[in-house]
Amino acid sequence: MVDLKDKNLDNLIDQDGAKIARDHFRSGDVAVVTGCARGFGRAIARRLAADGARLAIWDLLDDEGEQTAAGCRQLGADVAYIHCDMGKPEDIKRAAQATLDRYGSVYAVVNNAGINLRTSALEYSLEQWQRTLNVNLIGSFLTSQAFAPTMIAAKRGNIINLASGRAIEGAVNSIAYGASKAGIVNMTKTLATEWARYGIRVNAIVPGVSETRQPLEAGGTLEALVSRTDAIPLGRIGHPDDIAGMVAILLSKDAAYITGQAMAINGGRIMLP
Repeated sequence: MVDLKDKNLDNLIDQDGAKIARDHFRSGDVAVVTGCARGFGRAIARRLAADGARLAIWDLLDDEGEQTAAGCRQLGADVAYIHCDMGKPEDIKRAAQATLDRYGSVYAVVNNAGINLRTSALEYSLEQWQRTLNVNLIGSFLTSQAFAPTMIAAKRGNIINLASGRAIEGAVNSIAYGASKAGIVNMTKTLATEWARYGIRVNAIVPGVSETRQPLEAGGTLEALVSRTDAIPLGRIGHPDDIAGMVAILLSKDAAYITGQAMAINGGRIMLP
């Protein structure tokens, strides 16, 4: 055991990792972003492109996915857009292999893709349950699992899973979505516990209501959404760049000692203990 009483802690901790590793994203590292076509996924991809990442971005909305890729290339990034339906394990396997064939290894995976099939609990079908869990929860796990071996070999890696406030408090017409997002929080903790020994950090982001397409799918307008801020201490809804910023923080050296956490980014609407 190291006796710190007779040692200078600054000398013990080498910030370049010679003694106590503080690993982090570096320019040129490869990052995978799922659900890249819109909203959070597009903002995350663009932020990582600006920060120097090489990117594999996945979606099933090819036109919009290619638009995201083009925007990232304008920022100077090496980008591969790959069609992938996150509800189909064979698509995930193919997309992961295509990513590894191109880049050889991956440092970061951002599991952002998700769906919310809004139906009342009494009317929710088994097919809706299965599709939601396949895309949101199982798809995120399979993507993480697909890249874990190369992260383990490299002794470094970083996985960020997008959860939701629905993981913490219920909402009408969102039973499978909420269950899947609660599962993501627990999956994050389990993977963080199992894979920490390999130098892999795993965290979750819990966004609040934001300026994305999903909350508008329930009806209403952006103006109406923006007006419903009485319960948000900061007095506004979120912006996709708020989530992209937290992704950048979790990948950075400043977060090198953070793993297994669910970070609530919601203007104070839900305050986690």
